[in-house]
Amino acid sequence: MQNQNVVITGGTDGIGKATAVQLAKLGACLLLISRNPHKGAAAVAEIKRVSGNDAVTYLQADLSLMKNLQRAAEQIRETFDRLDVLVHCAGNLFSRQRTLTDDGLELSFAIQYMARFVLTNELLDVLRAAPAPQVLSVMGGGTISGQVDFDNLQGEKSYGFTEAIRTTSRAGDLLTLEQIARYPETTFYNYGPGLVRSGQIVKNPVMRLVLNTVGRLFSRSAEQAATDIVALLTGPYASGLYGISTKRNDDPECADAASVRRMWEYGETVVAKLYA
Repeated sequence: MQNQNVVITGGTDGIGKATAVQLAKLGACLLLISRNPHKGAAAVAEIKRVSGNDAVTYLQADLSLMKNLQRAAEQIRETFDRLDVLVHCAGNLFSRQRTLTDDGLELSFAIQYMARFVLTNELLDVLRAAPAPQVLSVMGGGTISGQVDFDNLQGEKSYGFTEAIRTTSRAGDLLTLEQIARYPETTFYNYGPGLVRSGQIVKNPVMRLVLNTVGRLFSRSAEQAATDIVALLTGPYASGLYGISTKRNDDPECADAASVRRMWEYGETVVAKLYA
């Protein structure tokens, strides 16, 4: 990873921050993106201190809003003439009630699907300028069984935070599979870290209860998840969906060809409406 240019969304907390620390120790040049500039400044200072790597910078952006994604992409291009690695870690605290962004999108879907769809597409030029570009999305990695409910993608019919997690995870798998087919010159990973004791998860009262009870038996730390991510980025792994300990998931239940195509077309339709 020495001197490789890396962008990490959600890089100031949880898995994103733990990944940034490990990559900084390997000599990567990092740009972290999050909403909170105070957390951003603190994370940059800490990562520099523990890694001994001064090539760590920060960009403030609310990735739930599509206009901010274009602006963030422009600033990334001004920072890097090539982008070796893009890591999507940004997430949100899943609400018990359906919440819409200013764009009219359901919040979790906006951050954990549309932001990844749009930002990756916006950065294809600088990714292609790298000799071996990689895009890694922390989401489901083929670990969430079931089909995508295209009639309730944004909780239009019914909403629950656990269903929002399942929906965005399955949609993310479909997105990665379509990206693999469309852009063979780039390596795409979708990684499912399992239940992690950090970041947004511990802020949810229900998930906190799970972590403090039965979840103690099978939950993992952010550092353990970050170790898997770094292994994928530095090891001999082909594009695909991966779970804990980089176990590959080749046949997720949701991933029939029609669903893969339909999910991509849904994203294109949303972008066309918002950018019209």
